[in-house]
Amino acid sequence: MKGIILILNFFTRIPIYTEYNEEDFSKGMYFLPLIGLIIGFLMYICSYIPIDKPIYVLLSWILYIWITGGLHLDGVADSFDGIFSNRSKEEILKIMKDSRIGAFGVIGLTILILTNLVFSYYINYVYILIMPVIGRSSALLAASISTYARNNGMGYVFITHSNIRKFFISFLIVLPISVLFNIFILLPIIITYIFVIFLTKKISKKIGGMTGDTIGLIIELSQTIFLITIYILRGML
Repeated sequence: MKGIILILNFFTRIPIYTEYNEEDFSKGMYFLPLIGLIIGFLMYICSYIPIDKPIYVLLSWILYIWITGGLHLDGVADSFDGIFSNRSKEEILKIMKDSRIGAFGVIGLTILILTNLVFSYYINYVYILIMPVIGRSSALLAASISTYARNNGMGYVFITHSNIRKFFISFLIVLPISVLFNIFILLPIIITYIFVIFLTKKISKKIGGMTGDTIGLIIELSQTIFLITIYILRGML
């Protein structure tokens, strides 16, 4: 239970305090998809507000940013600034650590947020409930097939304590939640995971591993890919 609370504190702004312990944090990582389910549920209930769909789509994403504290979006901006700078590994990592946002970060965030808003409008909103679950399991997948690119940092514990076993156990949580709605949703999930593996390998090759910022990038981009795939395959779902 303590591990789940630690993961909840780390990945959301939900204020439930407990003393930090690395071993408990590591155990709590198994339940990361459940944190995604909590986020997805809070987004989903916006659809019951008696307002036009464009407005509740916007409200749900504002709620998402508030719940997560913009943590992963910050990772998106830093990753875009660093990776698209076309510099050496050391310089990329230095740029990513800079608290200031650059042009590539602004462009990346703008495209990501607009894409999420548009595709959320055109799909059945029940898939928004599942989307953060896929995003958090994708973080475990990316961390389990990579190493940490720095000597220390916020993502160190998460990446070093991740492994394929934890990902597969977390997937056992993802699976029943997903197929409860539609068995064919497995296809968008698999496509998303393939994208995550490809992107993780590309990033690791460029900077020698993953960081907290690039894990944030994986979470956000995997959710966007999931939404796009749902839209493309909506005739089957």
